Amino acid sequence: MTFKALFLDLDGTSLNDNNSLSPALQEILITLKQKGIQIIFSTGRSFAGALPFAKAIGGTEFMINYNGARVFDFKNEKILHQATLPKMVLEQVFDFSKQYQYPPIFYHNNVIYTKDGIPHHYTCPGERFEVLDPHHDWVNETLTKALFVMPEIELTKHLHLAYDHFYGASVSTSSPTYLEIMPQGINKSVGAQHVLEALNIEPQDCLAFGDQLNDFELLSLVEHPFIMGNANDALKSHFPERIIDTNINDGVAKTLDRLFELKYF
Repeated sequence: MTFKALFLDLDGTSLNDNNSLSPALQEILITLKQKGIQIIFSTGRSFAGALPFAKAIGGTEFMINYNGARVFDFKNEKILHQATLPKMVLEQVFDFSKQYQYPPIFYHNNVIYTKDGIPHHYTCPGERFEVLDPHHDWVNETLTKALFVMPEIELTKHLHLAYDHFYGASVSTSSPTYLEIMPQGINKSVGAQHVLEALNIEPQDCLAFGDQLNDFELLSLVEHPFIMGNANDALKSHFPERIIDTNINDGVAKTLDRLFELKYF
């Protein structure tokens, strides 16, 4: 088998429960880079929220953020692709929030707007949290994605409600408690296709690892998908033969070690 590119989700996949790459995975990714393998982190996080992990392996040529709504080209220092939420969808976000009583969180560039300006996850240098001022005209702002945080027991129910509620948007989940709203047609595979075109690499030469529904399209795109043992049950049902160990048991590192015969473990 020939592998030329590796797409990696972060949370629940590449990162352990301490919000970091394990020493094993970090070393293996550096080794693969030295072998000429393209490493592309593909995440729902902001650019600043993902950048430390690219730096931890000595940098990458591309990075996919906001579930494919933004692709950055480090080599040419430019945004390769970007999409934002239209006014119609922003109005639907506020309607959904009012109906189901979950405050929206918005992302754009490296700014995250929350009801009280308080971080709802690990923060990284360069990320900034600001208050979602209820008196501001948010539907006319430029925003990349919306997020609702809710109890895990409520997520599946509200995912299906969101499928019915939103039109002109893409709906998915990125964790057991995160419901995500992106621009229509946007998902990680869209970002990946921009990267592959720039690199002149075909999907059959690619691997991808993921754990949530927002990874589904990317995992379906590549020839060699791998699903974490801690993944969403619905995602596992689509790839029952591709399930590996969990993120906390270094599932990604162990799989790469086996595939590339690195003999790290």
